[in-house]
Amino acid sequence: MTFFKRSCRRRAVFKKKAQITVWMSLCFLVFLALYLICLESVRKQSARRRAEQEVENGLFSLFSEYEPHLLEEYGLFYLDTSFRTGTERTDELCSHLWSFMEENTVGLTGKPIENVRLMGINVDELVRATDGDGAVFYRQAVRAMKQRVGAAAVEDWILQAGAREEQAEASRVYQEDYDSYRGAVVDYEDEEDELEGEAFRWDGLADGFVFSMAVPGGAVVSDRSVSLTGAPSRRTLSRGAGAALGDEDGIIQKQWFISYLCEYMKNAPDLLPKGRPEGYLDYQMEYILCGHGSDRANLEQVILELLLLREGVNYAFLLTHAEYQDQAELLAYALAGLTGNEGLVQAVKHLILLGWAYGESLTEVRQLLQGYELALVKGDESWQVPLWGLLGMIGDPGRYDIQKNRQSGLDYEAYLRMLLTLLPARTLAMRSLDVIEGELQLLDGGEKLHVDHCVESLNAQVWMDGIYLERTYGYE
Repeated sequence: MTFFKRSCRRRAVFKKKAQITVWMSLCFLVFLALYLICLESVRKQSARRRAEQEVENGLFSLFSEYEPHLLEEYGLFYLDTSFRTGTERTDELCSHLWSFMEENTVGLTGKPIENVRLMGINVDELVRATDGDGAVFYRQAVRAMKQRVGAAAVEDWILQAGAREEQAEASRVYQEDYDSYRGAVVDYEDEEDELEGEAFRWDGLADGFVFSMAVPGGAVVSDRSVSLTGAPSRRTLSRGAGAALGDEDGIIQKQWFISYLCEYMKNAPDLLPKGRPEGYLDYQMEYILCGHGSDRANLEQVILELLLLREGVNYAFLLTHAEYQDQAELLAYALAGLTGNEGLVQAVKHLILLGWAYGESLTEVRQLLQGYELALVKGDESWQVPLWGLLGMIGDPGRYDIQKNRQSGLDYEAYLRMLLTLLPARTLAMRSLDVIEGELQLLDGGEKLHVDHCVESLNAQVWMDGIYLERTYGYE
């Protein structure tokens, strides 16, 4: 028997069991859980970022509804929380914010995007224009002027304000001498017949001043008056979260604010030539300075203050000018020399100098109201009223209205700036808000506007699905 060997081997088959250890199972579960946690975190962070973006967009849209009259007339950004109704409505404020946000959080299908669904909105900590006795408005006005005017202008303003101290000191000397010598002729009893009659005209010459003497010929003086009972500076205001910072009375800050007033408020020389058909008060800068509810009363007080400032400057000049003193002394001897009373003669001389300074000042105030400038330092070339023409000028104040030698120096607005610098910042701010509210309530659409309903910033709280956001937003 023959055996044949197989030419190929049978392949061996080995069986293996598939198995996983407990350790591997636990690791897999841990990694899976970590992956799911990371995925959920990414989803939540994405939703939160979307929510933050929608809150910012909503607040931006809300504050884009700024009060247009305030911006157009006074360059101020505020949100009217009464929405022209005259009554503050925080619910309407929340409703507007909700509407703006909902437009962005709902997709084309009408469903919330990425589960960002609005649940609630609240607003608080409203910062109002009147907060801090007008400090909030004060600071925004300062910011507005810094953007408009170069910083170099501040130096000129400060120099003008500094000149006021020198003039105030001269005015004090004038007033003291006037009080000291007034009545010297009237009270003189010995040998009264030896006094010339004209001497009595020099005694208390400035006491005969009346308002009409300082108003240029042809000027239309406003007779407007308003009740200040309901003005922001007098009424009880809605309170907000704003406050004064404490630096409002700083000289530079105050000069910026006064510059804002000069930019946006009217004064007497602007309107004396022809007046205006309607308005709250015509002489707004004068009201801010004096605070009376009558244009005439405000202008009269400003004129008296300007007269006193200029009388001091002019009197100081006369006391240092030998030729003018000689003229006054010569006239004094002519009027009182026969009495043989040297003390009376010297008293009459000073009365003449005081009256002369008053007459020059009266001419200068009339010129200021016509738009002329006055030299800061008095000199021969800038002196306008001669002694021989003084008494005639008192009867005809317009005799020297036109400057023969054109002067360069301070105009009416510059003098107002000097006087306004003396007021506290809170007074400046609140009286300015009186004017702003009064003027805007005369415009179409602004009849019910109240400045204490005008908000510069607020704090918003927003609730969404599992998300809470709080943001402070406002005009910068």
